[in-house]
Amino acid sequence: MALARVARSGLRRSGGAIGSSISERDIFCERVSNHKSFLPSLEKINSHGNLTYLSTIKRVNYMSFGSREISTTPHYRIPSAERLVESESEYDEPRYPGLEATKPGEKPRVVVLGTGWAACRFLKGLDTRIYDVVCISPRNHMVFTPLLASTCVGTLEFRSVAEPVSRIQSTLATSPGSYFYLASCIGVDTDKHEVYCETESNSGLPHEPYQFKVAYDKLVIAAGAEPLTFGIKGVKENAYFLREVIHAQEIRKKLLLNLMLSENPGISEEEKKRLLHCVIIGGGPTGVEFSGELSDFIMRDVQERYSHVKDHIKVTLIEANEILSSFDVGLRQYATNHLTKYGVHLMRGVVKEVHPKKIVLSDGSDVPYGLLVWSTGVGPSQFVKSLNLPKSPGGRIGVDEWLRVPSVEDVFALGDCAGFLEQTGKSVLPALAQVAERQGKYLVELFNSVGKQDGGKALSAKDISLGEPFVYKHLGSMASIGRYKALVDLRQSKDAKGISHAGFVSWLIWRSAYLTRVVSWRNRFYVGVNWATTLVFGRDNSRIG
Repeated sequence: MALARVARSGLRRSGGAIGSSISERDIFCERVSNHKSFLPSLEKINSHGNLTYLSTIKRVNYMSFGSREISTTPHYRIPSAERLVESESEYDEPRYPGLEATKPGEKPRVVVLGTGWAACRFLKGLDTRIYDVVCISPRNHMVFTPLLASTCVGTLEFRSVAEPVSRIQSTLATSPGSYFYLASCIGVDTDKHEVYCETESNSGLPHEPYQFKVAYDKLVIAAGAEPLTFGIKGVKENAYFLREVIHAQEIRKKLLLNLMLSENPGISEEEKKRLLHCVIIGGGPTGVEFSGELSDFIMRDVQERYSHVKDHIKVTLIEANEILSSFDVGLRQYATNHLTKYGVHLMRGVVKEVHPKKIVLSDGSDVPYGLLVWSTGVGPSQFVKSLNLPKSPGGRIGVDEWLRVPSVEDVFALGDCAGFLEQTGKSVLPALAQVAERQGKYLVELFNSVGKQDGGKALSAKDISLGEPFVYKHLGSMASIGRYKALVDLRQSKDAKGISHAGFVSWLIWRSAYLTRVVSWRNRFYVGVNWATTLVFGRDNSRIG
């Protein structure tokens, strides 16, 4: 089978060079319709538990450039990093443009997958005098999730809860050996110490999806988790989640759209009630805080600015058991009474199916809705499930007491995607921001210590002591419930004794605590200004986009 080459004269293949005497008519572009053929197979795994590749996989060739010579990302700007489609051979392997393994004398390279709480806390503290760092994530910012619900109704603006990763670790933008890549990891080869990545489709690159590889000395997997849907039909198609800034933007647009559409002439009373019925599934902190924010928005802003439909808008919170089950019993009762007093209808039930305009509960009853927000916890992502690594109870990546993945070398996992293996004798920690942040702080101190002992390179830390194992101590929980009220539970566990408080003072503590935890002074300023503006002028109800 003839070779289909797209190349410049500088391209090389292993074992020989491409000659410059190839005539122009022999060079042509072949459009490959099956993009998946360029991915490493996540289904075929060798006996060592690492990725193998299909023998029929098409081949991506790349220029043999040094890792320090790549100055931009993605690599579509490098004209010689083009694709070669070759004949099928039993010995062919997929090859990717990207960063090759570090050479002797170069700083060891740490690759971090993700930009959540764990990843960003790790990035912030990493000693870049010892390491080069490459961060790979489909988003270029960290989301301050405790305040995300406030952005849905205009209490805060979206930029107040988003911190660019290049501000958290400036070397990603300034150092010649450190990069941020806007892409998703699609595979890991732990034998070769390489990760395989894919950029977002429809990005305008010469080849889509565009894939590349990055070699690592140390790999930190902090890829987060995905919302749990429990396999219920229609959830992904019809419900809104509340995990990302884009989710909050979509919820805000939908809420304001329904308010404005309901005022149009000819809309029946029944349809108005459906459009203005906001349903939240899940009575955890996120669901309760969003319900409280919606209640505030209705009581103050909707009453003033949408007076024609103010009597039709309704908020329903559906929970299978009790709301805020991890909080003290007294606090749960306080939250229940407060939410009910300010118009939130609490309902016990289990969702059986979700339709575009209604929810079907397990008892057969229907609940019509105009806006549906799904907040029932998180579980392992498809990427985590695809990795042939040991799993903890619940399907997360299994780690030991030092957050290492014990079956492979130089791989660590933390945050919502990781959990202790059963043999450690430790329970899997909850998917909380404070857990992820504490793990990131612990692991970066371990890395800095190992790096100072010349253990940063691949396979070089086997005989180095890692120090004390990770120990988590719960600092307590907080939740805002609207109307200047909040809950503060300082118990270290659900069954332990400790201080718990609810009311206006707790709301001041809640706001003060989160204001100090916002990553940068810039965003603290934004949050403070937004709070003050909302207090004086009300929430912004402009619908843009």
